[in-house]
Amino acid sequence: MLNRQLKWILAIIAVGFIVSVISYDLKSSNVCSIRQLGIAEDIKKYDTTKDPQVCDALNSKISQFNDACKSNVEELDCG
Repeated sequence: MLNRQLKWILAIIAVGFIVSVISYDLKSSNVCSIRQLGIAEDIKKYDTTKDPQVCDALNSKISQFNDACKSNVEELDCG
C-alpha cells in the first residue's frame, strides 16, 4: 500500500515539474514579442506628440529591450 502511494506521489511531482518547465519556457519565449508590441505602440504615441521626454524614455526602453531580447530595434532620433 505504501509503495503504491509513493509511486503516485512521485508521478504527480514529476508531472508537476514537467508542466512547470514547459510553462516557464513558453512564458519566456513570449515576453520579447509582447515587449516589442508595447514598444511599437509607444512609438506610435510618440509620433503624435513628438515630446522629447517621451523620446528619451522610449530610447531607454528600446535599449533595454535590445539587450534582453538580442534584438536590434533602432532607437529614435530625439533631436
